[in-house]
Amino acid sequence: MTITDLTQDILSCGYTGHIRCEKKDEIIRAIVLHGNLRLLPMLLQIREGLSLYGLSDFMAKYPDVCKPLFVPGIEMKADADFILSICKADFSETGSNKRQVEQTIMNHLQDFLQELEQDPEMHHPVCPSLSPHAFLQWVTGQGHVPVLQAEKRHFKVNIKFNHDCQQEYGAHSICYPLVAACTSTITLPVQHMAAYDNFKVVLLEAFLQGQEFLRV
Repeated sequence: MTITDLTQDILSCGYTGHIRCEKKDEIIRAIVLHGNLRLLPMLLQIREGLSLYGLSDFMAKYPDVCKPLFVPGIEMKADADFILSICKADFSETGSNKRQVEQTIMNHLQDFLQELEQDPEMHHPVCPSLSPHAFLQWVTGQGHVPVLQAEKRHFKVNIKFNHDCQQEYGAHSICYPLVAACTSTITLPVQHMAAYDNFKVVLLEAFLQGQEFLRV
């Protein structure tokens, strides 16, 4: 394609001079000016709409948070708080012993994700890439926050609890979480994760060993 092929497009941008390569800088200035004059009213209208809900001030205060919502190709990685907010635990009956154990496990998960986020030195030496968004990637198949609100509303991590692995699998010293990324579900073997130190070891080893459900 030559500059002659672009004559009509250049003229439509308001350029009135000779269309030659030597006039490249003048042509570019005319195109940029045309683009600004055309887009500015639309951007101002969008800004007025955002101001009605106080969003323009929020964007000015937190540009890094808002940028991925408006710039294509930028993904917002999930942090510990986001993951915890979308966790949907399948709790046992309120007041039961199982429910108390399950709530303890959820507290362990919260501590674990926050520790991953705040203390990179905690990472397994053979698995330095483990982070909150890597955990989410493992469980759901994606490690970023959904951009569309409709997707975000339905984006959940389902937490299930297995209290009966000894009865189901016979005598064993350890077994690991079962991950089903197609349903965004992780099943935790609570008998092996009651103490926080054990919880960390089991979860880190599960991630390291390829996200399989194993027993020893």
